[in-house]
Amino acid sequence: MKISGREATLGWVTIVALVLGGTWWFGQPKLQEWKEFATTRATLERRARSAQKLLDEQSDVEQRLAALRQKLPVYPAGRNMAAELLRILDNTARDNIDLLRRDTQAETSAGELFEVAITCTWAGDLEALVRFLYALQEQNVILTIRQLAVNPSPGQPGRLGGTFTLDCAYSRETADTPKAEATAP
Repeated sequence: MKISGREATLGWVTIVALVLGGTWWFGQPKLQEWKEFATTRATLERRARSAQKLLDEQSDVEQRLAALRQKLPVYPAGRNMAAELLRILDNTARDNIDLLRRDTQAETSAGELFEVAITCTWAGDLEALVRFLYALQEQNVILTIRQLAVNPSPGQPGRLGGTFTLDCAYSRETADTPKAEATAP
């Protein structure tokens, strides 16, 4: 049996088409898997660089944490901190803004750190608000304004009002905390 040139060419084209089709059929899922591996690898490399950066900054963060812990006041275990913090807030606001309403949330703890959030409604002018916020930062406690809303008072030019949420952080004495360390503002 003799195969003509045309038949040989058609046979080779058919074999090449079958090989290419088979390669595409079986290779497509592997190609997709390879692309996913490349994406995952790039993500992991980026995360590794980020983790290394954090590790490089660890000593600085530990120093800042130690300084912050020194600043953190320590109170007796049974003391009602909401009343104490409201007293500090009232004394600070007395010369600056009018506190119309104060709502204290329950004390929460995260290990050694305790936190009380106080939501207040206030009224005053802009200069008094700035003085109040500055005076809060000067207190011997860790106070942070989490949320501050400022609105103009209707019918009173230059007068503002609004709400703010004050987070107060502190720690409590434990059995191993010496009495000399306990501080209160």
